[in-house]
Amino acid sequence: MQLLIDLATMAVMFPGGIPATDLSLVRGDKIPLRVTLLDEGAPVTPSGVRPALAVKTALGDETLVLAATNLEPVDDALGPAYVGSLSVNTTQLIEAMGSAASIDLIGEVVLIAGDGSQRTSSLIRVTVRQDIMPADVIPPEDVLADWSALVADALAAQLPDALKEAGVELEAATGQSTLSSGDAADTWTIVGGYAFTWGDEILAGHLPDSCRLKSISTVYFFTDPALNQYCLRVWRLTDGAYSLIGTSAYVSNLSSGQTATWVFTPGVTLQRGDKIIIQVCEGTEMTPYALGMHAVLTPSVPGRGLITEVSNPPAVNGTMAPLMTVVVDYDDGITLGGVELATARQLDSLGRDVRQSSATAETAARTAGQSATTASTSADNAATSATAAANSATAAANALAAIPQVDASGNMTIPGGLTAAGAVNANGGINIPLAVGAPTDTSAVNFFYAMGLAGAVQALIQPLYLKTSSMPVVGAGTTSVQYAGLYATSSTSAASGSPAHSTTTFTFEGPQGQHNYSSFAGFSIPLSGSTASKFTFGLGRGSKTVRGGLTMDSFSMIPGNNLAVNYGEIIDITTTAVRDAVRGGYVLRVREIYYVSSGDSWQVKTTESFIPATQNHPFPACLNRLIFMQEGLASMSSYEGKASLYIELGGGQTNTLFKIAALRGVSGFEDGMGFSTLVADVENPNSWTSSVRTGAGSRYLYANGLRNPMYAALEAMAVNAIESEETADFEDINETL
Repeated sequence: MQLLIDLATMAVMFPGGIPATDLSLVRGDKIPLRVTLLDEGAPVTPSGVRPALAVKTALGDETLVLAATNLEPVDDALGPAYVGSLSVNTTQLIEAMGSAASIDLIGEVVLIAGDGSQRTSSLIRVTVRQDIMPADVIPPEDVLADWSALVADALAAQLPDALKEAGVELEAATGQSTLSSGDAADTWTIVGGYAFTWGDEILAGHLPDSCRLKSISTVYFFTDPALNQYCLRVWRLTDGAYSLIGTSAYVSNLSSGQTATWVFTPGVTLQRGDKIIIQVCEGTEMTPYALGMHAVLTPSVPGRGLITEVSNPPAVNGTMAPLMTVVVDYDDGITLGGVELATARQLDSLGRDVRQSSATAETAARTAGQSATTASTSADNAATSATAAANSATAAANALAAIPQVDASGNMTIPGGLTAAGAVNANGGINIPLAVGAPTDTSAVNFFYAMGLAGAVQALIQPLYLKTSSMPVVGAGTTSVQYAGLYATSSTSAASGSPAHSTTTFTFEGPQGQHNYSSFAGFSIPLSGSTASKFTFGLGRGSKTVRGGLTMDSFSMIPGNNLAVNYGEIIDITTTAVRDAVRGGYVLRVREIYYVSSGDSWQVKTTESFIPATQNHPFPACLNRLIFMQEGLASMSSYEGKASLYIELGGGQTNTLFKIAALRGVSGFEDGMGFSTLVADVENPNSWTSSVRTGAGSRYLYANGLRNPMYAALEAMAVNAIESEETADFEDINETL
């Protein structure tokens, strides 16, 4: 574990500048510790100064639960630092934890000067998980009499009250872990990648069975600066072949000794035991690239080593692993139709609890047998004692025989109908019967529940009609109505091949059902265009000013009344018809204009996304639908991402649903319909007519608890196409053609 301390601010960081606010440890571990002191960014070891890591139960408690002292100064290839180790198995920790599964502690790095004065760092929350059973915890003797009750108790402890009462809800498990490798070797090795098993001991810290890889930070060395752009790709061994499962954002212009942080958005899903390769690539061509990687000396493990070409199986090259820091997220739960569903990791944990309960019962049986043996040596009547011991041994053997066993695939069947499967699915996982009253065929019950969920989603949708009687156009455009209130086209024609531009305003109408507050949670409308276009729409409360005949970079809609304060916001999407042949797709730009009361200012957030498409799927011709969805009500006091913008494509592509922006959303106060105006700007450089088509769509409402099931469903399904986000003060761009 490597910690960096800024001497000016006493802020604690991991390599790569990641703030160290949380540490997750496992009882029983002994972790290598490296503390680097930074003076204006440069590592130093001031004379007479020694750091120490102090962990206690509370701020006011002077008793240390964990401590790393006697850190020795070194000056190796990584620079000046202090090294030592942290034992996560002290007597004080055992007393503080007791039988609890985990404990939250307070940690800080203390700098002790030669005169005894001390400086303390920013606080760190330290979570220690109980992986070692305390010596004084002995299973109850009556577990042999009714081991099934122990299993039931273990399950009940995992399920929230709502699940036990209704049988249909599990709580989501969320969180984040930061993992790091051990101390670096004195030398570095030229490598282009690294192969290992996810969950290997190279990474110390809490690692859940299922997680999403968010970032990897590595330290590189080389003679000449790497002046191109580079990314990190992750490959996984599946059915005997390596397949690409994630590509990081690019890092540019690396200098020797620099920490490179490779960020994966929205994250790469990994399971414990996955055999993976991380590979450095150069440029948009993704050419494998070798950098000088600082390494960690680790025990030899088959399959772990350095690799040069991903097309071949990984070849072991020594026993050196990269020095790196890894950030992972736990799996989030999802919501459907107002019902929160468990993740596969949660259900799998229930199965593991059942297996653990069986193992606990087996231990109890052995304890009972040992107790019988002890009793036989101390009894006055040897014959009676021997008989009692034999009976106890027989009872223990019978109990062991009655305990269900877990097969090689992780499956278990328990008498009474409770099953647990290694591969969790609708019928092979933990079966929880629904309360359906009189005995009823379960397939019929599930059928009607499914129909009810479909109907519930439909009940949260209202129609949005296109006002085809009024579609004003500015510039070289005309409108035509295919079906009144349902479908219309705006056409832009260039005269004699000269470029042409048009701005068309489409208005939507429909029920809104509000007094002061609206239940607007999103909208979906059909939308397509044949050439470069810009689509602008307003959301929520407050007047908006529409402007036509401006350049594509100008804002066709701005907040009205001289930027008066309001709760609404404005979004525009600028497309391009020019395909990036190198990357194989199209760049989209989304701009969000919103007001933040805490800063008393209008802001604009610019998001760039990339949509992969072949020449047979030109954009925006393959655009089918524009979708905006909110997770919940947003606030204008501070920016909190509560909404997402999606597009749905056609053209026979493998992936058709893409998330192109994360947005703030609106508050619900006086939102009315929420969405009512779409402004389409078309730039036609061709000699033929270009067009934009749109029509009637849908307006979505919140379910009970102000939850939007459509948001959760789309977030789970959509491919995240976001590549960059940037926020700045709003400055109006108003350039006429």
